[in-house]
Order: sequence, then structure tokens, then C-alpha cells
Amino acid sequence: MAGVVREKTRHDLDDDALGRYLTQHLPDLQLPVISTKIGYGQSNPTYFVDDAENKRFILRKKPTGTIISPVAHQVDREYRVIKALCSVDGFPVPKVYCLCMDNAVIGTPFYVMEFVKGRIITDPDLKELTPSDRRAAWFSLVSTLAWLHSIDPDSIGLSGFGKKTGFYMRHCNTFSRIEAQQAKVKDIQTGKQLGRAHAHFDEIVDFIRKNVPDDRTSIVHGDYKFDNVVLHPTEPRVVALLDWELSTVGHPLMDAVYVVGPFWNRASKTGISGGPARDDQGGEVYNPENLEKHGLPSMDELLDRYTEITKWDPRQDRWEVAKVFHLMRGGTISHGIQARTITGQASSEFSHIYFENTRRSLDAALAKVRELKDKENVRSSL
Repeated sequence: MAGVVREKTRHDLDDDALGRYLTQHLPDLQLPVISTKIGYGQSNPTYFVDDAENKRFILRKKPTGTIISPVAHQVDREYRVIKALCSVDGFPVPKVYCLCMDNAVIGTPFYVMEFVKGRIITDPDLKELTPSDRRAAWFSLVSTLAWLHSIDPDSIGLSGFGKKTGFYMRHCNTFSRIEAQQAKVKDIQTGKQLGRAHAHFDEIVDFIRKNVPDDRTSIVHGDYKFDNVVLHPTEPRVVALLDWELSTVGHPLMDAVYVVGPFWNRASKTGISGGPARDDQGGEVYNPENLEKHGLPSMDELLDRYTEITKWDPRQDRWEVAKVFHLMRGGTISHGIQARTITGQASSEFSHIYFENTRRSLDAALAKVRELKDKENVRSSL
């Protein structure tokens, strides 16, 4: 490590201060440490932390600057849920070592956890896997989610981690408030407000409010997909779940709809909203006629496995309304990334991608709302 010279960036940490702090919690740590920002995440910046003997850890921190939403970037919540799940024998989460809420160390709160060796697959088509491994990896992903949803939060100390009733109604209210806050954010260069996420945002949210699913409670991950899990280095199975920023105690339907997004969030080759297909949700390999050729299971096969483990079939509980919520939520989160971008706060150079995703997600949500309303009108007229 001696003689290494790095170009400074606005995301650099004070490695000397970090090292001094970590020696209090990692007794085998050998100074000095070097931190390196990783990934393209748009919210809580994540870093490798390597010590003088090349032992590697992972650090996640709250971003610098003014936080637009008071409910975002709560690294203490991430730490809490991961630590609680570490008490479940065999459950695949990294070990957490320490949580620091003192801004004086590196500028914002952070926590440090185990570095789990394995593969993080960012290509939703899973092209780097063999066809047979693609199928096995998908079943491992969904089975692990079902395991998470089967854990009683009270039994592992998460009784106060989230409210057990009114999940969808409360989150509609939350996202409406957040969207309004984000709309007022001003560009630091032009002084212009960002503006509404979508002209029909209120119609979308009102529809969800009037058609919320029945209450059900589990630990919810909130961003459950392949690039937030670690696969075994050589086997097609999940060995660690990452990125718990959006986790809570809430309705498992949200995760269930999210995880199989590549199968349903693509009405045609041109995408559900009439624009280009969403490449972040997978390509044409997920069209029904292509699944077998590419070694992929069907959505119903995956949900059958989920149902077998949890003893609850999410398809029977406002499944289509949950899709609308998924699209609205994704569009609002992308809108938030736009807000952080124009204030100079977003943690990645890839933020521009999310400007288009806001429109796509909310166009798709509106199209689904209009489709469901039309079906209801037809039924009412019969």
C-alpha cells in the first residue's frame, strides 16, 4: 500500500480518522486503511475498506449535504435489520461490526460490515450464467425472499421496525409528501424548480389508496433484485443480501411484485408504456416465448415456490394494484435521484439515467391504472 497515490474526489473519506475509529471495533485491523468508493448506487455511498494486510470490509454511509427527505438514508436502520437477521441461523446476510453516528469521524454516520466473497450480477438477463444456473439462481433468489418473509420480526428484536397495519395507505401518503418536497427542489445552477414527477401523479396515488391490499406483515427488503444479492463464487445460490436501506416491517406483497419485475414489467418489445423496453428490468429473454430457450423459469413457477414456502399466494391479493404501487414507488425514487442530482448531491455520475426512468415508470403506472379502471367500468355495466 505504500507509495499509492490516488486522485481526490468529492466522495473521498478521511482514512486516517476512519482507521483510528475502526481499531476500537476491529481489534485485528492493521493500519493504515484505504477506502475506495464502489458501485453506482444513487443513495447511501458504499466503499471498500482495505487494511494494511489486505483484509477487506464494506462501509456504507449517509450522503453529505442537505437531506431532502427525513425518512431517507437512515444507515442506523440498515445496521439494525442486518444485525437482527444475523441472529437467524444460516440466513444469508453479512456480519456487521459497528455503527458510528458521530459526524466527526468521516462527516456523516456510517456502519461497517463483512465483505462477502462472491458474484454480484448487474445484468438482469444473467448472461454470465449457464442456462441451468440461471434457473437455479432465480429459484434461490425467490426462495431466500420467501425465507425472509417467513421470519417473525418480533422474534428477532424488530417489533418496532415498522407498523404492522395500513402499509400501502401509509406509503401512498409518504410518497405523495416526498414527491411534493422533491418537486420544489431548485437546480443549483439555474435556480429552476425540478417540478412534479408526473402530471397525473395524484391520479395514480388516489387509485392505489382506493384499492389497497388486505393487511399482512413481514420483514420487507424494499429493493430485492439480483444486483442487491451476492451469489456464491461458483454455485447459483444466494450467500448474502445487501442494501437494506429501504427495509421495514410491512407488506410482503411489495417485495413479491418487485422480485419478478422482469417477467411482468415489459408488456411488449417496446415496453409497457409504449417507449423503449426497460433494460434495467431485463431484455427479450423474459418474454414468455423465450424463457425455456434461455433456461429461465416462468413467473408462476417462481411464485408457486414462494407460495409453497410462505403458505401465502401473493397473486390472490391485489396483485395488479401492487404493480401500480411498484411503478409509482420506483418513479418517485427516481424523481428523488433527479432532485439530488440538480442539487449536486447524488452519489454517482450515472444519475442522468434516472431522469428517463421517472417518466417511464409513472407513464407505465398511469397506463395500468387506466386499464384497471376500464375493466372495472365494464364489470359495473354488466
